[in-house]
Amino acid sequence: MGGKERAWGILGGTFDPVHLAHIRLAEHAFRELELEKLTFIPAYIPPHKTDKAITDKRHRLEMTKLAVKDYKEFEVSDMELRLSGTSYTARTLTLLAEQHDRIVFILGADSFMALDSWYRPEIIFARAEIACACRDGINIGTLKDRAVFYKEKYGAVTHFLHMDDTDISSTEIRRFIADGQDISGYVPAAVYEYIRENGLYKGNVKG
Repeated sequence: MGGKERAWGILGGTFDPVHLAHIRLAEHAFRELELEKLTFIPAYIPPHKTDKAITDKRHRLEMTKLAVKDYKEFEVSDMELRLSGTSYTARTLTLLAEQHDRIVFILGADSFMALDSWYRPEIIFARAEIACACRDGINIGTLKDRAVFYKEKYGAVTHFLHMDDTDISSTEIRRFIADGQDISGYVPAAVYEYIRENGLYKGNVKG
């Protein structure tokens, strides 16, 4: 990251539930980009999930807190849960930009490829640098071409995180639970216990 001011990393998501791939992504971003801190922000209602059932926000917030409790460099913010309504990244980054001059928004390759279809992408690129995980089965050349397009159109700054592809998704974890399969290898131990103790996702498979 050169001699520039250390950045504040932002990792948003539904976290329904938060899983080990989320943690690995955060670890890679914090280390590779030499971040000052990294904040997980559970979404209230993501724009692409307004027609789908989402687990109660208190459960998703608590699971995210449990997932990062042993990481002093990570924290969890409930700002989007308090704001309510649809959780637009452009709005969130605008608010965060009032607190820090340098923000890095972290996301997976599939989301990166579609970022200009999000609400007010010009604001997202103006308020934050982007960190894209090189995974999800998308060729690095394709990702770099997209980064060039974003730079030319929006002046975007993109960093690429190098991490192994991980076959984990919240959708699959919910399905495994509904089917009675063991998910202990996919989520942090504390999250696994919370899901078990609260009977989450049983017989309630969501897309």
